[in-house]
Amino acid sequence: MTIAEEYEQERKKLELDRRLDWSTFSRDFIAAGEKLEPMTVQIWFDLLAIESPLLRSGQPTVDVIVDYIWRNKASRPSNKWLEFIQVFFLRRRVIKTIKNVKEGPALLHVIYEHVKSSLDEFPSTAGEKSRKRSNSMSPISGEASMIDELANRYGTNPEDVLKMPVRRAFALQRTIRASTIPGYKLLEPDSLRAIKSKFLNSINDGNE
Repeated sequence: MTIAEEYEQERKKLELDRRLDWSTFSRDFIAAGEKLEPMTVQIWFDLLAIESPLLRSGQPTVDVIVDYIWRNKASRPSNKWLEFIQVFFLRRRVIKTIKNVKEGPALLHVIYEHVKSSLDEFPSTAGEKSRKRSNSMSPISGEASMIDELANRYGTNPEDVLKMPVRRAFALQRTIRASTIPGYKLLEPDSLRAIKSKFLNSINDGNE
């Protein structure tokens, strides 16, 4: 597959995901026998708070994988004893899967694809890297700013914003900013920019 074909394939996938965001259909992500639901804003904030290696390109442990699946699985019991039992057996399935030569990499692939798909719509802008850094603590957290932006725009309770799929929340943020901030320039998703970067590097290396 050429770099151009890789770019076109990734672009079509991202465009399909955008259509699925607002339809009654969705991609299926099955990890260790559990169906993963679309990541919510609350779960994303939780993963940021615990500094999950899955968000930082780190090597995930069994506990990290189990935690991620549990947070994103379709349903969880309200009974603490049932929760303990289900987490126990989920952990056993994850360990068994990881030890399998074929199933282990496949499980990690599903997890990372779910993370990537969840965060693809993050509203990156052209000027972010050039902003001056300050040693002063920001008066407002990024999480509070995001919740306030969406809640104010749509007259929504902040608690309801936390329950939104994070892809939808990002998409709405992109829409809000593009329509209200003059000169606001959104960047393409990271995956497309990575492919473009690979293409430029191949040119510099003398490869076509």
